[in-house]
Amino acid sequence: MGSKRQSNHRGLAGFTLIELLVVIAIIAVLIGVLLPALSKARTAARLAACASNVRQIGLSMTMYANNWRNWYPLVPFTPTARNAWNGQAGPVPYLTEQWVRGGAASLFSLEQWGDGTDFGFRIDPGQPPSPINGYPDGNQNPLLRDYIDGFGVLTCPNDRDDRYWRPIPGPGLVLPGKVKVPKKPGSEQEVVGYNVSYLYIAGLKTDEPEIINPAPIWGDETIGPDISTDAWYGAGGGNATNATLGGTRPGYYGPFDNHGAEGGNFVFTDGHATFLKGNVHDTFFAPGNTSPQSVNAIRPNRSAKTQTID
Repeated sequence: MGSKRQSNHRGLAGFTLIELLVVIAIIAVLIGVLLPALSKARTAARLAACASNVRQIGLSMTMYANNWRNWYPLVPFTPTARNAWNGQAGPVPYLTEQWVRGGAASLFSLEQWGDGTDFGFRIDPGQPPSPINGYPDGNQNPLLRDYIDGFGVLTCPNDRDDRYWRPIPGPGLVLPGKVKVPKKPGSEQEVVGYNVSYLYIAGLKTDEPEIINPAPIWGDETIGPDISTDAWYGAGGGNATNATLGGTRPGYYGPFDNHGAEGGNFVFTDGHATFLKGNVHDTFFAPGNTSPQSVNAIRPNRSAKTQTID
């Protein structure tokens, strides 16, 4: 009796080769099922974090606007920009030169030392602040400095690739784009174009009777030069060569952008944020578009008084 029980015990203690192979196959199937789900969950978490970023910037801009007659931040005008705004430079008043102090980064920093290789707009990085490194009106205090607690919200967690398009004098002219790996700025010195994952549409107010529906003001940039008419891969007549990075159609997001070709997160003038797909530029700002979503629905040239900067 004893030897029989001992023999049965030894038989129950092990697995056959077939049983082990079955277990391994089941584990492999489970991994194959779970990995895509985990990847989707990680992507969704990054998308949600990005949406939170744009909401926070939208809140900061709204607090700023409450102190400035409902105007969202505008880089102080140069004489040329003021003439354009007042209609003295052409048949239609327009907004220009919002990029002159480093683009969207200049709302948060006038230092912009970056990685020590490619600086922002400053011509004397490392030196004490001076009027030449301030805004055109001499102000050396970044417009949104007092309205933001930290700079981490300026970098999308899904942003892995950026191009550094530094503007040079002349309409629509930019230096060749350098490939950069964005990182969250830890100080004003690190707030520079290639560490900012978003673009800004300047020239709007929190409440405008001439605009029927809320308009987007801050959202995911592209890796193209999102400056003036170069916004969103050249939609509306920008640089066609830079607009087609990655084989993307002008006017649309592409595979190398923060969330791929799907679209981007945007916060609107009423404070809500959403993920936009398709041709964002044409939907809201294209000249001649008088649909209710467009800023041109009532005043056909309203979009001329906006300018995109990144």
